[in-house]
Amino acid sequence: LSQLSSLYVANNGLTGTLEPLRNLSELSLLYASRNRLTGTLEPVRNLLLLSDDITDLLLNDNDFRGPIPAELGKLPNLRLLYLHNNGLSEPIPTSLADLENIEQINLSNNSLTGGIPPELGRLQYMEYLILHSNNLTGTIPASLANCSSLRNIRLSNNKLTGNVTRIDFLQLRSLESFSVNGNQLGGEFPLSVYNCTDLKLLDLSSNKFSGELPDNYEYSQPVLRALRVLKLSSNEFGGRVPGWIWNLPELQVLDLSHNSFTGVWPTNLSGLEGFSRLEASPDDAGGGSSVIDVNVDGIDGVEVEGNTLLEQISIEAKGSRLELEYVLETLFSIDLSYNHLSGKLPYALGELRRLTYLNLTHNNFSGEIPQVFEDLLRLQSLDLSANYLTGKIPAVLSRPSLSYLNLSYNFLEGEIPTANAFSTRYDISSFKPGNDQLCGAPLETTCAAQDSDASGSSATLGAPSFELLDGTFWRAFEIGIPIGFMIVIGVVIGTLRTMPCARHWLLHTQDSARHFNDGRYGVFNEPT
Repeated sequence: LSQLSSLYVANNGLTGTLEPLRNLSELSLLYASRNRLTGTLEPVRNLLLLSDDITDLLLNDNDFRGPIPAELGKLPNLRLLYLHNNGLSEPIPTSLADLENIEQINLSNNSLTGGIPPELGRLQYMEYLILHSNNLTGTIPASLANCSSLRNIRLSNNKLTGNVTRIDFLQLRSLESFSVNGNQLGGEFPLSVYNCTDLKLLDLSSNKFSGELPDNYEYSQPVLRALRVLKLSSNEFGGRVPGWIWNLPELQVLDLSHNSFTGVWPTNLSGLEGFSRLEASPDDAGGGSSVIDVNVDGIDGVEVEGNTLLEQISIEAKGSRLELEYVLETLFSIDLSYNHLSGKLPYALGELRRLTYLNLTHNNFSGEIPQVFEDLLRLQSLDLSANYLTGKIPAVLSRPSLSYLNLSYNFLEGEIPTANAFSTRYDISSFKPGNDQLCGAPLETTCAAQDSDASGSSATLGAPSFELLDGTFWRAFEIGIPIGFMIVIGVVIGTLRTMPCARHWLLHTQDSARHFNDGRYGVFNEPT
């Protein structure tokens, strides 16, 4: 085996260490991923000293421990380095910056510490830098902007700090995916990202970004026209949602939740062309195969139509967080929950005919639920809870394709629709707490009882009526009582005014009433 140049042993459940590979001096391709190999990468160090012809080194999805050998930097022909999904620790060796022909580095899902070496900015041919899910600290090196071939940067779920605006995205013209969610990054939205015309995924969620999102008022052309996933959730952004967000023609996933955005929805949503473009029947809503090309997880990753490999994203839908391995062409989600948005829900929502998930909980939306939901044939999850919505529940929400609905903590009224088993598909939590004037199943309040109270009659069908106690009698009774009471009071006051002692008592009481104190309304003083 000393002359062996290529070794493919991936996905075989192999155990043990890499010791048997120590003397393969002619090896150029090593695919040993997705096994149960253990130990350290020490045998690889010896292998590297014997051969500098290795181009592909794939050891991901095993149980290797210890540091990454610094000798990896002595492989001038290495193109692919996959060490992700192991238990590797200690800092990333700066010697990786000597891999002058490297195209893809994936060290994700390990326990690496320290900072991202600024020296990596020398790697002119690097297209993928995947370092997410480690314990990396420090700032994101501004030198990464020198890697002009970079297409995918994934640094999420680390402990990175600092300001992303230090990165000059103007130089990263080929960037397609930038994901830094789950860190401690701060500062304002990086304005230079507008220059990344090929960007398809931008995830800044779960950080400490603040300020208002800048609008593209300085640009004569729309920005980020290729963007399909925009996640800015769980930050400290505020102000109005800028117009460019509503003019992203390829957008599929918009998540602005858990911020402090204000203002109203625009009345025109035609700029979200992807949401309104119908290319398949509603029956295909869950089975599309075209996906977003935003991630390479290794040559042996999940492969779908078009040879596209995707990263995992998470969205809030159907009352829980959904972890998605890839984004189907049929997924269209908008999450604006936990903000301070107000006004009425726009009729323009009906234009978003491919909308799958809509989450608007915990805002200040008011008015009635518009009938335009009848045009959203693909809608599967709708959360309008914790707003100020009024009126009746539209019958169009009884469509069977809507599998999740939450309308609680509003001010809705009237009968809950019964078509398509609407009242049995959802439990009480879809409507309560709140909505005190709703009636019908699954609530205990029956609409028949409300109708009976409204008519003023408690007579049952077939029973004799007692006309003396009908609605006319009670209305006359209600009017007569206050009139009679006023007459009696008038007689009493007239009598008191004719008596000197009583007249003195009455005037004294009126004077005391000039200073009336009621905790509910404050203190009222009679004007002088």
